This record gives sequence, structure tokens and C-alpha cells, in this order.
Amino acid sequence: MVRAILLYVIVIVAVPIAIFRPFTGLLIYLWISFGRPGDFVWREYKIDYIVFVAAACLVGYLFSEINKSPIRLKGMVLLLMLWLWLALASVAAFDPYLAYPKLWEYSRGFTMAFLTAALTTSEKRVRDIFYVLAVSLGLLGAKGALDGFLTGFASTLKGPGGMISEQNEYALALNMAIPILVWLARIESRKWVRLAFFIMAIGCAITVVGTWSRSGLLGLIMAGLLLLIFSKRKLIVSIIAIGGFLAFLAVAPRGALQRYSTIPTAAESDASAIGRLQAWDAAIHMTRAHPVLGVGLRNFVLVFPRYSNAEPRVTHNAIFEMMSETGIPGCMLFLAMVVATISEMFRLWLKARGNPETQRLAVYCLIVMTCLIVYLVPNMFINRQDFDLMYQFIAVGAGLAAVTRKSLVAHKVEEKVLLAEVEMPLWQRAQG
Repeated sequence: MVRAILLYVIVIVAVPIAIFRPFTGLLIYLWISFGRPGDFVWREYKIDYIVFVAAACLVGYLFSEINKSPIRLKGMVLLLMLWLWLALASVAAFDPYLAYPKLWEYSRGFTMAFLTAALTTSEKRVRDIFYVLAVSLGLLGAKGALDGFLTGFASTLKGPGGMISEQNEYALALNMAIPILVWLARIESRKWVRLAFFIMAIGCAITVVGTWSRSGLLGLIMAGLLLLIFSKRKLIVSIIAIGGFLAFLAVAPRGALQRYSTIPTAAESDASAIGRLQAWDAAIHMTRAHPVLGVGLRNFVLVFPRYSNAEPRVTHNAIFEMMSETGIPGCMLFLAMVVATISEMFRLWLKARGNPETQRLAVYCLIVMTCLIVYLVPNMFINRQDFDLMYQFIAVGAGLAAVTRKSLVAHKVEEKVLLAEVEMPLWQRAQG
């Protein structure tokens, strides 16, 4: 009851703040979305808190920010095209009334993604967004690890609720949090914040193992590899990684180790993996029959019996899900959007990392790039093409790209001016 009252007060205060200060409202929205405070109150006291904050952010943006921060299309065109394609696929679905609620879910997330892209107009705002995401997800990871140790990891760890309630999705979110925490710690000047971020990153990794999620383990390995590849201190990171792996073998829950051991032979002996393969086969047949618009959002299980004799189930693969439900164009738009953002972040990282004035921006580009790569790996075995956190990274990437390009141009101009002054004859400099 007390927690619910406190959350009510926060939301009541957040609404006017979001109207008059939309970016602050956006930060509160991100905290509620990914920190999941509403899932820590009793069920009977729950309401859809996030709708009020989101609506207030939009109202505030339209009335006070849209002139200063117009809707950003560069870097978001593919997302807009995907949105339109999802709408077409929903209208043409086998059962549109199954598709429309899912389209509404996408629309809510995409609307807030466009708002994030528009409001991400400075390096400070990029930093603020990453800090909110880092703390929100990092605390969940630290809490999960603590819960696991207190219970002896007797059962699988699950997320608090919403889109990260199930083990695979919970592991996905925490794996994406690890690069944010580690890269922010790298550029953080305050020792206690650096230490807190590293502890939360370790907590996230422990919780991922505690979920027993095989896709989560693959995502965790990818996160570790990316941190090693892009680290300046590869030897130290390698030693830490080896130590962490040995500690993992020593203390990891037996149930998790047994589940992980089935990965090499899962296709032959594991019912879950066999079911996935059957679903992938059905998805391929659906795509061949409906290559343009697919069968419609959330229609995969409905039409499954037409294309397979196996037990109907979801695809557990984001690519196959997008192909079968939205057609090949929808899948291509989805992949192009993610890959284009990764490519742009890598390109800007290469340009920004060499200049001391833009090194922080380079780290922020690295965060977006690594988080999106970490997102892709588990989604070969789960279907979280609708994951809000990923679309927020697409949006932040669009805003960050604009900020980074502007900063690179500004510092290039400054360098040219300084160089011209150095090369200027002494008598001209004296006159200046």
C-alpha cells in the first residue's frame, strides 16, 4: 500500500513536470518503462501509470518543444516505413482483430521513440538518457543477483513484469544493460559511481545466468566479446573474463549448467529446440505463401496448422516472425533499420574517438552499437522484434548521430581557425 501511494505521488508530480519540461518527463517515462517500479506494488493497486506520463510528454513537446526540437526524420525514416508497413500488414491480416491490438502496442512504442529522437539534441541529453537506462536496468540486475544468492538460485530468476517478465526477455534486457554500465563507468570521473556501475554490471551478468536462459547466455557471451574487442586494455579485460568464466563454472546454478549443456545437441534431443525448428519451418512456408504482407501481426499461431502438423507455437526467432507476419519487405525494413544504426554508430565512433573533445560522444556511439548487436544475437532464438528498449536505442542513435556530426564539424572548424592563426605572420597576429 505504501509503495503504491509513493508511486501515485511520483506519477502525479511527473505529469505537470512532463508538460512543462518534456525531456525530464521523458526520463521519468524511461525509468517507469525499464525500471518497472509499478511491478513492485500489490496487483490490486496497479494502474497503467506510464500512459499518463507519456501523454504529458507528448502534450509538453507539442506546446513547448516542437519549435526548438522538430520531429527528427534523419535516422528514423526506416522506422517510419516499418510503422506504415505494419499497419498495411495488419489491415491485410487473416484476422485483423488479432493484429490491431499488436499494432497499437507498436504504435505506442514508436511514438515515444520519435519523441526520444526529437528531444535528443545535445551531448548532455544523450548522457542523461543513458544514465537513466543504466541505473534502471542495473538496479534490477543487482536485485536479481541478490535474490539469487539469498535463495541459493533454487529456481530460475524472472523479471519484474511487462515485456521483461519472462526469463529470455529479462536476460535480453540485462545483457543490453551491461555495455551501457561498463562504457559509462569507463568515462565516469567519480569513483563511487564507477564502482556502482561495475557492481551493477556484474549483478546483471549473474542474473542472466540465474535465468537459465540459453539465448541469454549467448547474449552474455556476445556482450563480453564486444567489451573485449573495443576495450583499450585487452589484457586486463581478458584476465577478468577468464576469471569470471572460472567463477561461473564454480558457482553457477547446477540447473543452469545442465540447461546450457544441451545447446550443442538441442536440435536432436530438446523438445523446446525441436519445437522451434518446426515453427521456423512453418514460418518459411507462410512466407512463401504470403511473401509481401505476411499473415498479419499476432496471426502466426492462428494460421500455423495450415502450414505444419506440429503443435502451434510462436517462432522464437525475430527474423522468421517478421517474415511470416509482415512479409519479406517488413522483415527487410526491420533488419535494415537495426543494421543501418549499427553502421552509422560505428562510422561516427571511428571519427570521434581520435579527438579529445568528442571522445565521450564516441563512447556513446559505442554504447548504441554494442547494445544493438547484443540485442540481435538472442533474437535468433526468441521473438522480441517488438522490444521497446531496442527502438529507444534506434531513436537515441538518430539523435546522437546528429549531435556527433555537429560536434565533429564544429571542432574541425576550430582546428582550421587555430591552424590559420599559427601559420599567420607575426605582424598580422600583432595587428589582430
